[in-house]
Amino acid sequence: MTVHRHRRAPLALGLLGLPSAVFAAGADTAVELEPVVVTAQSPDDGSAASGYRVERVDLGPLGAGSRRDSPLSVSTVPAELIRNTQASNTTEALKYVPTVYASTGASQITPYFSMRGFSASTWSYNMALDGLRSFDIYEPLEDKQGIEVLSGAAGFLYGITSPAGIVNYLSKRPLAEPLAALTVGSYDHQLYSQLDLGGPLAANPDLLYRLNLGYANAGTTGAEQQSQQRYVGSGALSWRLSADTRIDLEAAAARRELDHAQALFMTTAKIGIPDAPDASDNWGAPYTGASDETRRLGGAFETRLNDTFTLRGRVRHSEIEREYFLNRIVWQNRDLDYRWRVDSQQRFTTTVDQYSLFLDADFTTGTLHHHMSFGATRDEFDAGDNGYRGTTYSTVYAWDSRAHPAWQLPPAGTSTAQDTTYTTLLLADRIDIGEQWSLLLGVNRAGIDDEQTATSASGKRSVSRYDADKATPIASLSFRPLETLTTYFTYAEALQQGFVAGSTTANAGETFSPFVSKQSELGARLALGGVDLNLAWFRIRQANQYVDPGTNLASQDGRVVHQGWEFSLSGKPSERLTLVGGFTLLDARIDKATANVGKVPQGVAENMARLYAEYELPGVPGLTLTGGVSYVGKVPWDAANTLYVDPVTLFDAGLRYRSKLYGKETTWRLNIANLTGEDYWSTRSGILYLGSPRTVSLSATVAF
Repeated sequence: MTVHRHRRAPLALGLLGLPSAVFAAGADTAVELEPVVVTAQSPDDGSAASGYRVERVDLGPLGAGSRRDSPLSVSTVPAELIRNTQASNTTEALKYVPTVYASTGASQITPYFSMRGFSASTWSYNMALDGLRSFDIYEPLEDKQGIEVLSGAAGFLYGITSPAGIVNYLSKRPLAEPLAALTVGSYDHQLYSQLDLGGPLAANPDLLYRLNLGYANAGTTGAEQQSQQRYVGSGALSWRLSADTRIDLEAAAARRELDHAQALFMTTAKIGIPDAPDASDNWGAPYTGASDETRRLGGAFETRLNDTFTLRGRVRHSEIEREYFLNRIVWQNRDLDYRWRVDSQQRFTTTVDQYSLFLDADFTTGTLHHHMSFGATRDEFDAGDNGYRGTTYSTVYAWDSRAHPAWQLPPAGTSTAQDTTYTTLLLADRIDIGEQWSLLLGVNRAGIDDEQTATSASGKRSVSRYDADKATPIASLSFRPLETLTTYFTYAEALQQGFVAGSTTANAGETFSPFVSKQSELGARLALGGVDLNLAWFRIRQANQYVDPGTNLASQDGRVVHQGWEFSLSGKPSERLTLVGGFTLLDARIDKATANVGKVPQGVAENMARLYAEYELPGVPGLTLTGGVSYVGKVPWDAANTLYVDPVTLFDAGLRYRSKLYGKETTWRLNIANLTGEDYWSTRSGILYLGSPRTVSLSATVAF
C-alpha cells in the first residue's frame, strides 16, 4: 500500500453532484412567537464579522432564549465557523469547543464524546436536533445552522440523559430574504458540493422556504483508502397563517457509506500502550465500514392565544437504518503481533415517533414578572434486532505485515432489540425580580419504559424490562450587577437510565438499574468589548460505569464525583483579530465503589485547552489568516489507572480570501488540519483509537 504522509488535496471547482432531494429543517420553538421573518440570523449573530458570537440559544422544551440569561453553560459553533474551518463531521466541528473530548478520535463508525468527564453519544441520549432528542448515529452538517453544546446535567430539559450534557444540532431555517449559495471543494482526496437556497415562495412574505442539497464522493478521507460517500437533502417551509399563528413543515433524507474504515486497537496492562503508528496507514480492510441512512418528516405550530398565553407543539417521525462491519487489532505481545477481531451488525431499522406540546404564560404578579412553561414530551423508540455477529480469529499476524483475513461472515453473537418510551412532564417558571435578579424554578417528571430483548447465538431469548419515573427539580438564581455581567448558581437533578451493556461486551444486553445524578454549578458571563467570556465551576455526582478491558464486562459500581472549572471565550478583541476557545480543568474521582476508589474514571480527560484565531491582514483586503491549537492531557485507559494515553497538542493553519468572481461574492478557503502530522491516541471503554493524520481542505463558496 502507498502511504500518503504529505497529501495534496485537489480543488473541486469543477464538481457539482447534487442528489434528488427531500426537504427538511427544524421548527422554531421560541416561547414568544417571533415575527415570521424567520430570517437568517442577524448578520452579527454567529458571523465571522462578530467573532462568531451567538446571543440566542435553544433551551429545548423551553424554546429559544438569551445566552446571557441561561442558567446553564452553553457553547455554540455557528454555521459560518463550521464552513470556515471546513469541518466535514461533528468531531471536527467541535474541535475548538473547550468542554468536549472526542473519545473515538478519527473513527467515524460511531462517534463518542466526553463532556465534564461523562460519555456523550446517541446511546447515552446526549444528542438532540432542534431541541428534540435525536437518535441518529450520523448527522450531516450541510443543512445545519450550528451546533450547541450544553454542558452538564440537562435532564431538567430533556429527561433521561447522561450528565455529560446535550449536543444539539440546529437546522437551517426558512429565510425572509432570497439566498442562493453554491460551495464546491475537496477534503483530502474527497470532492464535495452543496447548494443552499432560501427565501419567500412566489414572492409571498408569509410563505418562506429553505432547501439544502449536498453530495460528497467516495474519495479518500484521512486514513489511506478510507472513504465516506454521503448524500443529504433537506428543506423546510414556514407559513404564517395570521399575525398570531405559524405552521412549520420539515422533511429530510441523508445517507453515508463509510468504506475501508480505520481499525480500533486493543491492548492489555502487560503489553502497555505503544507509540501511535502512522495515522495515515489504514489497519482496516476493504470490507470494513458502516452504512447509515435517515429519513425524517415533521411539523410544528405556534399560536398566540392572547396577550398572556402561547400554545406550541411539534411532531416528528424518523426512520434510521444502520449496519456496520468493523475490526479491532488485538495485540498479543510487546512486539505487537496481533489477532484480528471483527464485530458486525446486520442492517436494521429504528423507528422513532416524537411529540411535544407546551403552553407558555407571560404575566405579572405584583413586582414579579413570570415566564412560565408547562408541557409534555413523548419519544417512542423501536429498534429492530441488530443481528450482532463477532469473533476473534486465531491467526496471529506480525505487526509490520498489516495483514488481515479474507472476508467471511462471523459467527452469530448475542444480538439485541429495544422498545423504549421516554416521557417528560415539565413545569418551569422564570421569574424576573426587578432589573437585576431572576429566578428559575422547575420540576421535570421524567419516565422510561424500556424493554430489551437479547438473542444468544443458540437462539435463546431473554427479555429485561424496567419502568421507572421520577420528579427531579432545578433551581437557579441569577444576579446581574452590570448590564454586561451575569452571575448565577444552579442546582439540578436528573433521572439517568441504567448502564446497558453493548453488543460487543461479554454481558451484552445486561441492563443496570436507573439512578439520579446531582449537579451544582456556579458561573459568570461577561461581555467585554467585542468578546464574550464565560466561567463556570461545577460538581456532579452519579453512578460509576465502565467496561473492564481484561474481562470485557460492562459494570455499574459505586459513585463518581466530577468537579472542576470551564472557561470559554469568543469574539473580536480588536478590529482584525478573532479568538474562539477556552479550557477545562477537571478533578474526577471514583467514590464509594468496591474497587478503584480515588482513581480517575476510565476515559476521562481532566485537562483540555483550545484556541482558534483569525487575523485580517491590513495590507490585503479580504485576506484572513486562520489557525488553531488544541491540547488534551493524559487520559486513563482503564478504571484502575494502570495505563494512560499520552497528552497531545495539535496545530491547524489556513487562510480565507473574499473577492468578487464575475460580480458574485466569493469566499476561498484553505485549511491544513494537524499541521505537524502528529500521530496520537484517544480512548474510551478500554479501546484505543487513532487520531486524524494531516489533512488539506480547499473550497470556494459563490453567492448568486
